[in-house]
Amino acid sequence: MSAATIRFLGSGNAFSDGGRANAAILVSAPGVSLLLDCGGSALPAIKKHLDPAAIDAIAVTHLHGDHFGGITYFVIAQHFAGRKRPLHLGGPPSLSARLRAAEQALYPDFFGRVPLAFSVSEVVLGASALDLGGAKVAALPVRHVRLAEPHGLRVEVAGKLVAYSGDARWSEELAAVARGADLFICEASFFDTEDPSHINYRQLMAHRDELGAKRIVLTHLGAETLARVRELELEYATDGSTFEL
Repeated sequence: MSAATIRFLGSGNAFSDGGRANAAILVSAPGVSLLLDCGGSALPAIKKHLDPAAIDAIAVTHLHGDHFGGITYFVIAQHFAGRKRPLHLGGPPSLSARLRAAEQALYPDFFGRVPLAFSVSEVVLGASALDLGGAKVAALPVRHVRLAEPHGLRVEVAGKLVAYSGDARWSEELAAVARGADLFICEASFFDTEDPSHINYRQLMAHRDELGAKRIVLTHLGAETLARVRELELEYATDGSTFEL
């Protein structure tokens, strides 16, 4: 069976600590090209590694700028690059409304006035898996900031299951996202500081067995975690890191 490749184009937190780009994780396999999140600084990070036209779909974990804020730039850049292939987007219920607001805030002279060179479709992700970018994608709720409509993703690709926390504090809901995954991509914004919106590395290790994932890779590393990276017992991503399944 063909392997799936997970490439971290952006592995940083909201503040790009360590000079890392905002969240952007490419899941690829034969017939599959799916970007998990597309943060505000993702476009230059994407262009360092591939032609953005190769991305068929984007799945968004929640509506914070470092996770979906780059989509507007992605779309307008692809228009002027001459893209013809459709782009498919999936995410929380308010994704469409928030994208329209971002478009009008950033480029009101373009969006709604100039016909796009390619079609863009948007779907709401939920517990029942949908086809997106050649993969099967489901979304389960997690606990983060309610207004951001957070959920974690479960992506079936090339016979493997990739789970992704997005941003989330520890909860049984997070364990449900990770359960049974061949690879669980989990945020580690903090090392041991307790935060109401984010799990820290120590909490993750304390609950590791409850997650039930075969392999864990850390992302969304903040300054505190980066300063203690030598103490990490789990694999962690940097911008450009590639993992094979």
